[in-house]
Amino acid sequence: MRNRQIVWLPVAALFALSGCGGDTTPEMDAPDAEEMPAEMPMTTGTVSIVQPGDGAEVAGPGVEVVLETTGISITEAGVMDPGTGHHHIFLDVDVTPMGEIIPAGVDGIIHKGDGTSVHMLEGLTPGEHRIIAVVADGVHIPLDPPVVDTIFFTVTGGGE
Repeated sequence: MRNRQIVWLPVAALFALSGCGGDTTPEMDAPDAEEMPAEMPMTTGTVSIVQPGDGAEVAGPGVEVVLETTGISITEAGVMDPGTGHHHIFLDVDVTPMGEIIPAGVDGIIHKGDGTSVHMLEGLTPGEHRIIAVVADGVHIPLDPPVVDTIFFTVTGGGE
């Protein structure tokens, strides 16, 4: 299945990287097909949402999200080195199917293409929310095997 994705990788990379303009993904050129290995080695590691904690009650409307990884180096979008990736945060939306490019410009999907592991969510309404953290490769395809964590938290007040 991964080989089929490699065929479309240059086109997908241009689409993915150009579509992240409203997020923190820096503008970058897509890697050339000849620069890409025939198949990226499998990366093993974990991601954890360390803040807010699972089941936490927070005042809101702003909530700081802090992510930590083990076994993976977090880099900027566009980097296709084995053992690296960058964060994506899904707020109250379902995760893109594994093996597909995480889309840009979709409400509730935050691309952390700048290589950072902290993000401030603004304007959250009171009530329960879900965060799913996904680490993806340089062209926004989730790592295989998946590097994902999910938490639920409640905003107790301060919503817009």
